Amino acid sequence: MSTSKNTTKWLLWILVGILILTYLISINMENNFVSANSRWLSNNFLFAVASGAFASLVIVLTCELIRYRQLKTMAENKLFAYFANLYGQFLIIRSNCLRAIQSHDVVADNLIQSSSDYAIMLTDQINAIDYEPFRNNKVKDIFTQFKVEKYLATKNILTNFLFFRVAFHEDKKNMIIQGKYNAVTSDCPNVNNVLNKIIGQTTTILTYLDQIIAQIDNEFGNRYHWQDVKKTLNDYQTHYIGQELKDYLKEDVIVF
Repeated sequence: MSTSKNTTKWLLWILVGILILTYLISINMENNFVSANSRWLSNNFLFAVASGAFASLVIVLTCELIRYRQLKTMAENKLFAYFANLYGQFLIIRSNCLRAIQSHDVVADNLIQSSSDYAIMLTDQINAIDYEPFRNNKVKDIFTQFKVEKYLATKNILTNFLFFRVAFHEDKKNMIIQGKYNAVTSDCPNVNNVLNKIIGQTTTILTYLDQIIAQIDNEFGNRYHWQDVKKTLNDYQTHYIGQELKDYLKEDVIVF
């Protein structure tokens, strides 16, 4: 998008220059300030070349503006999609941690690893989006603030979620030292502390993401219907947390 923006600017300047040149040639043809007529050259020829170049550049500029508009729409779609997806991954992480604490049951050391890895990838993809509109707007401000202030902070938080595995194996080691060979549960001290810390961090991040996604959607005239998307994401997680295996097995098979 930034390349298209710069190309459009250069084409516009060249177009203005050729327009001025064409105008000067036409004035010269009428008033004959400078005689360009010779055996091999004439004012008519210069005017034809200049006006032809001008007409061609108008078409090129129009095509580039259409391309810029398409790239801008694609970048806006990516911004919303990636941010909404990132919200969904943090929601999954938070829901998994809440479910683990509420169940007081055995936990796996990779409880949040998949969602954490995916969220890191999404964070990098958001940072790499090429969004450079001609005029700064609210979305550009939000995007710039995320890249400058929130990108590294978000990655650091997600990377630190690896400490859940550290806590898991630390509790496992402590139980073995004590001669206990029980499975690690969410009530184990290190695991429980890390789970509660992750819940607190994800709650804060979810609030932030909700605010900026709502602002992006509002800036685009509710193009993406964020409130409906958010409701769907939250409803799914609520259903997922409350559903037991026996409930799932009772459900009818869904056929596509």
